[in-house]
Amino acid sequence: MAPLRAFRLPTRVLLEPGSFQRLASAVASCAPRAQRVLLVTDAGLKATSWPRKAKEQLEKAALSLVEFAEVEANPRASTVERLAAVARSETVGCVIALGGGSVLDAAKAAAMLATNGGRCEDFEGARSFVEKPLPFIAVPTTCGTGSEVTWVSVISVEERKSKISIKGDGMFPDVALVDPDLLISLPRDLVVWTGLDAMTHALEALTGTARNPASDALATQAVRSLFDALPRAAADISGDGEARSAMAQGSTLAGMAFGNADVAAVHCLSETLGGLFDVPHGLANAILLVPVLRSHGSSVSGPLGELARNLGWADAGSSDGEASQEALERIEGLVDSLGLPTFASLEVPTAEFSQIALRSTQNGSNASNPRPMGPEEYLQILENLLGPCPRSCP
Repeated sequence: MAPLRAFRLPTRVLLEPGSFQRLASAVASCAPRAQRVLLVTDAGLKATSWPRKAKEQLEKAALSLVEFAEVEANPRASTVERLAAVARSETVGCVIALGGGSVLDAAKAAAMLATNGGRCEDFEGARSFVEKPLPFIAVPTTCGTGSEVTWVSVISVEERKSKISIKGDGMFPDVALVDPDLLISLPRDLVVWTGLDAMTHALEALTGTARNPASDALATQAVRSLFDALPRAAADISGDGEARSAMAQGSTLAGMAFGNADVAAVHCLSETLGGLFDVPHGLANAILLVPVLRSHGSSVSGPLGELARNLGWADAGSSDGEASQEALERIEGLVDSLGLPTFASLEVPTAEFSQIALRSTQNGSNASNPRPMGPEEYLQILENLLGPCPRSCP
């Protein structure tokens, strides 16, 4: 019998336009004694008005601000450790992350290291830290991370050319301010890549072995929101408020789903590619989503068939096989309509495919796949991405 998994979400989530204006009150609620706060962003966000608006709110509340805007894509352990050192030396009482998944993951890990000491690698895996992290507030500015409602931080370790996951119930943000209006300045490519990252979160939560009734319900609603809104958001993120709200909602619901049901092969591959070659995470997931789902064959027919019937993509009386094919065609049609780069454009060396396949099996989420996935299965997916199947397709 599979172990029982309890659904948990200790984060206080405010998911509505204008919630960003509650930043100072969020600090007061989770860190009432804080006098100094650390605001973590990246170079792209620093060029927008959002950090300045955050600073205005915090200073109006008589809070002293320390800023760190040097988080890179696929955040590095060395950056996280430097950020934690800043938090300690400046004796901050709260950490605020304003940005996409890289910023949220880096700040989340730094809030933990600030109180526990050590290096990121010391805390690889689940529940390896003892001290409670600094109070942490997540303010996502993309529509794909989900990190604002999860217990995990994914960090790149340069020396190993790999990504590690740091997990623990204390890693859940204390507060998540999910304001769709912060998506207004998001470039089209990031709307598409992060939106399909969120879709991947939902679909892998829905089809993996760790799924449960609560995660299924959240993932289904996330797919519903994202599927309808993503083309509109890609076309006009700044002018379509309904699409922005649906994207923000879908992303956060998908985060709630996979935070309690895990991800699977798409992420095993994308995290490996990110660690080895610094491939953007959202782009990798977007490119890999359909090929990986199709590779799973009949092992995903049940949940995908149920999804298709729930969303009205297939008749209520249709079989799992028929309905799941309809779901796959709908998802593939959406992805194709958004004009993604090809896998070949990532210039991943074919000589490294065997290593990528092996490392993917070593990812902590490999066990959550709907079918057993060894190096051979990952290698076949990679080879098929470059053209017609060199072997018999699944």
